[in-house]
Formats: sequence, structure tokens, C-alpha cells
Amino acid sequence: MKFHFNSASHFLFSSLLLFHAGCNLPRGGPEDPRVVLISVDGLRAEVFLNPQAHGFGENDLPNFRRLRHEGAYVKEVTTVFPSHTFPAHTSMVTGELPSEHGIIHNRPFLPDRSFDQWYWWADSLKVPTLFHLAQSKGLVTAATPWPVSVNGPFDYLVPEIEPASGDSLSTLDLVRQHDKPPYLIEYFALFGGLKSNEEAVHGFQRDVNLHRIFKTVFSRRLPHLTGYHILYPDDAQHEYGRNHPEVRKSYIFADSLIGSVIDLITKLDQWPYTTLIVTGDHGHVDHHTDIRLNVLLSDSGLVTIENGRINGWDAVSHAAGGAAFIRLRDPSDDYIRARVRNILTSKAWCRLLEPSDLPPDLHGYDRADFILLAEDGYNFPGDLDPPFKVPHSGGGHGGDPRIASLRTTLFAMGRSIEVGTVLDSSHTTQTAALIARLLDLPLQTEALPPAFFDSP
Repeated sequence: MKFHFNSASHFLFSSLLLFHAGCNLPRGGPEDPRVVLISVDGLRAEVFLNPQAHGFGENDLPNFRRLRHEGAYVKEVTTVFPSHTFPAHTSMVTGELPSEHGIIHNRPFLPDRSFDQWYWWADSLKVPTLFHLAQSKGLVTAATPWPVSVNGPFDYLVPEIEPASGDSLSTLDLVRQHDKPPYLIEYFALFGGLKSNEEAVHGFQRDVNLHRIFKTVFSRRLPHLTGYHILYPDDAQHEYGRNHPEVRKSYIFADSLIGSVIDLITKLDQWPYTTLIVTGDHGHVDHHTDIRLNVLLSDSGLVTIENGRINGWDAVSHAAGGAAFIRLRDPSDDYIRARVRNILTSKAWCRLLEPSDLPPDLHGYDRADFILLAEDGYNFPGDLDPPFKVPHSGGGHGGDPRIASLRTTLFAMGRSIEVGTVLDSSHTTQTAALIARLLDLPLQTEALPPAFFDSP
């Protein structure tokens, strides 16, 4: 695919020139308070608690080390349940658990669509995010990119969106439809050296392109609140497991991107006004076997699968990797409930819970008749091809956030951060409370910010 001028070429060219020249587009004041929130997908606390045990040398991650020594550090951040990317990122900017903010999973509960959709759209939110509150206050907002962002409250946006199965549009097509301002991606294709093919939206090249966009938007427009998502470490851990050399490379790569952000803030003389927060959404656990629960339920006649699609169900699994949520079409059907319980009880690969059994730490998914927690080494994917039990090694998440290897971490540096503060623990929802305090936003949450502020 090549970017090119079309019948809207005059508007496109005008928009590009406006961004390039900096005219008539929102810009933060150079001495305004601002926050840059970087989420490194799959950032594991254990890597920093015991680097050598996970294949890292003392000098492999110099920019993370700099953040720790020149800012503040939370050793372990507990994420939400399910410990998935979209629920966690949304809790990070709302201060609420998934059942409250509405993003209960990466994918909405749409079994009749075979769960092929994602929560791309900001109108799925039940509560305002920090980006909503910032924009309502007249602040400039950016996401380069951020989950659940399409049509969201952003002045500058590279949305996270991909085609569903059977969609005729490519990822680039969809991003170009929903970027802000219009033709932002074309600007970078023409002026910024952005590669305009499908390679641009995968792996290292995707994160390099997103980094280039982040740096340009930040340096030219100085948003007050920027969300920036680095994805490759999660990709590497899914494919190779937690301690593969490729995972080490992905962390070193993320460290280099963060170093570039630190250097940019320094070059722009923005440290007196900017707080940089670097955190993750979840950790990872290793697995050796996939359990395809809807195939198992199909074998028992509870799900109908035809041509690789769900075509009917009495009980269905909404799989989340380290967890799964079983729903009955008719929750009052005691016969189906008993059949499901019989199928899933006393399996070596899971722990079966009912909603009344859930401890408070596992509240988050809004409604399920049964909850499965994968035992060590097992993973619940959404695949619909038989058999139901398939050898498959790699990494994953989605399960019990209390598991040590699913915990993430947090670093903060810059304005209002007390240098040298080290905290043992926090929760993902507290990140939202921290940012709300830094930008004086009226966030309604019971979460308290991590206690590492400079004295007034």
C-alpha cells in the first residue's frame, strides 16, 4: 500500500501544512504542567527485582535504572482481573476496576461474532478517562497509541485498531480512517519517513514508527497529557515465553525508546514542567498446553461450531488466556449449569469457581456463571479448531493478578516527584489517581496515588 493524494488532496495538503507549520492546531504552553504516560506492554516486575534470574545483565537496561535513581519507583504493581491489556490500560486512566469502567476483557462478549471484535471504541467506556477530564478542562491530549481510543477525546491520535476476520480493510486503512487530526498518518508518510506497508504495523518496525510519531507530536504540540503504548515486549513474550533471548532484546529495545523520550524532554528543557511515568499493564506466565474450551463444550453439544465459527450455544467460554468466563445462555437453566459443572470440575488444568467464590481481588468481569483459572503451564485461547487440548509453548496473561509473575512495575520522574522514593507495592488504578493529582483533574475514584510527591 502506498499513501497518495486523492479527491480530497487539497484538504489533505492543507492539513499536512498546518501540522508541519504548527498553525491552528491545539498546543500546550511551554511552562504548563504535563504528563507523559508510557505503558510498556508486558513489563514484568520480576525483571527489575531479580534481573540476573531472567537473563539480564546489570547494564542491560540503563534508562530504567536512570528512572529509578533520578525519580521514584514502585517495585510491584498489581494489575486488574482479567489481567489483560485493554482492561488494565483502561483502569490505568480511570482509577476503576473493569466491571466499573466497562472494558471487562480485550474483546466484548459477542459469541455470535465468534469473539472476533475488540474494544477499540471509546464509546464502550462507562466512565470518563483522564483524557476526557483533561480535554474538558481545555488541556491538549494525545495518544500514540492507546487502547480503547477510537473516536475518543484526543487532539492527536494514532488509534489502536485492527481488522476483524473477513474485514476487507487493512490495519493501515483503519488507522488512517480514525487518526486525529485527519491525515496525521499521511503527514508522517510524506514528511516523517513512515513506512507505508503492512510491515509498519508489526513488531519492531511498528514500535519504531509509533515512537517517531510520539516524538514529533510531543515536541511540536506539547500535549498536557500523552498516552504512549510500547507493544513489542508483549509480542515477544507471547511467542517465546518469559526468559527467551528475544524477550531480552525486546526489553532492551523498550529501554532505548524510553531513553529517547528522556533525551527529548531534556532537549526541550521540559523537566521543570513534565512528569514522565513508565509502567506496564501486566506481567507474563509461561505455558506448555492450550485448552480450547469452546471446542470442549462443542464436544459435549453445548456449543455449535461450523466452518470455524460459533453458530449457536447453550454455554460458551469467553477465554482470556490465564482465565476464562463461562456464560449460560439461560442462567436459570439448572440442567445446563449442572452439565457445565460436571464437564469442568476436577480438571488438572483449571480451578473452577462460581461468582460467590470469588475473592475481592478477582472482581472485574461483569457477569459469568463460572470462572476458570488456568493451572500452571496451561492457557485458554479463543481458538475454535479441534482438538480441545493442544501442545503450545509460550507466554500469556489474563489470569489471577496476584501471581507474582503477572505483576508489573512503575517508575516516575520529573515534576513533583520526590527523587529516591521506593515503594513496595501499588495497584494499576492508583496510576490514574497519580496523574489526576499531577494535572489537577477531578477524577472520581477511591484509589489513592502512590506516595512519592515532593513536599509543597
